[in-house]
Amino acid sequence: MAIEDIFRALDEQADEECAEIMRAAEAQATAIREEARQEAERIKQRKLEAVEEVVRAKAGKIVNAARLENKKELAAVRDEAVEKAFATAASSLASLRSTPGYESVFKALAEEALQGLEGDCTVLVDPADAALAEKTLASMGMRCTVSPAISTMGGLVVSTAGGKVLRHNTFETRLAKTRSLAQARVAEILSR
Repeated sequence: MAIEDIFRALDEQADEECAEIMRAAEAQATAIREEARQEAERIKQRKLEAVEEVVRAKAGKIVNAARLENKKELAAVRDEAVEKAFATAASSLASLRSTPGYESVFKALAEEALQGLEGDCTVLVDPADAALAEKTLASMGMRCTVSPAISTMGGLVVSTAGGKVLRHNTFETRLAKTRSLAQARVAEILSR
């Protein structure tokens, strides 16, 4: 029986060694699987970060393009609105000459343009305003030559120093000054 006991002991020892080898192999396999899972997670994370960066860049380009397009459209609408407003104003001013109030408007424009002037001057007006200019200058005590040599919706241009100094006070010049200010103000309001 001693040989049987020895064989049995050897079998048991072999079984224990096999079990130990299997446990070690299982532990090593588990560690390898965990390391592979972690490496796969790191690779996946790097790829996701790269994809997110590409998506972020594309989204930024799309948003910037949309903002630029929006600004262009807003500028076009603003310019169109300002253009319509000034076309309406120009139309109203063009018809002002035929109203009773035009005489007082013309006088105010003349007083402003002639303020502080001394010496010879020429007042350039539209032919439709020549008689009114003569009357207005006489009522102001100004001795200027009236020249119906410009085309304007209303107002006058004063020339002094032999034509070297011009003071424009016509509806058109006032509209042009106002338009510049209005466009800047509208742009400021719309960019808030």
